[in-house]
Amino acid sequence: MFYRILFCSKSPVMQRKSLDTFHSPVQFNRQVFCLLLAISFLVNQAFSQPYQTDEMQDLGAFAEAYNLNIHFWEVTMKEQMKAEQAETLVQSLEAKYPLHEEQDENRIKYTFQDSNKNKPFYVLYNVILPLDRNEPAEVIVVFHGTDWDKQISQKYQKEKASILKTYLTKESQLYTCLSVQGSDIINHDVFLNKAKMYFNIKHISTNYDNIENSRIEKSTYGYTKTWEQFYFMEDNPKNVQIAAVADRQGEKRFMIGTPILINEY
Repeated sequence: MFYRILFCSKSPVMQRKSLDTFHSPVQFNRQVFCLLLAISFLVNQAFSQPYQTDEMQDLGAFAEAYNLNIHFWEVTMKEQMKAEQAETLVQSLEAKYPLHEEQDENRIKYTFQDSNKNKPFYVLYNVILPLDRNEPAEVIVVFHGTDWDKQISQKYQKEKASILKTYLTKESQLYTCLSVQGSDIINHDVFLNKAKMYFNIKHISTNYDNIENSRIEKSTYGYTKTWEQFYFMEDNPKNVQIAAVADRQGEKRFMIGTPILINEY
């Protein structure tokens, strides 16, 4: 594009100027330098833009790339809406799925589960209606699965798009988590290094959990341009959390989530 603009114009003025320029090596070299500088700037700008991909598909591809043993994966979508909208949503979901209802002094929680046996994952819908009609309702949709491959990825993406179109909007907050089984060759540092290389994670900081009976042994935070969402911690952007977790039997697993881990460990 730049070559055509500078040297291929059919304008007589441009042609005359180009010929004059060729007779001046210093000016020609200066033009070439400016051209290369402009191209370099545009290339750098293009590669510095964050990817616009699906977070769970990225994490699934990461697990496949390193042949990691998936314990589970989970995607949570949260959105607030008016109580009237939430009530209409409850009616729509009740027509399709079994309903479980809980109530306390502040709110009513409606739970629906799509556990279609033909799907390699299940989808849980929670609609929380406050008794105070002046407060917003909250809708929480959770995908949960234990396997991942190309076919599951396609089904997940199709189901997610359908839910966003039917029940939610693109303004929903999205939280994604992948849990991997530990082994003799996979520890926190090894898992962290794999993730750091794969996602080019920067601004890394690590916290050790000293809370009694906590199952989190170590938690690491960082930032990657792969995903658009981020927040600030200690003046640095963050959108990745990696945690080493021990279950009640002492078995270790490692979790990676974006922008943070919000699920029950």
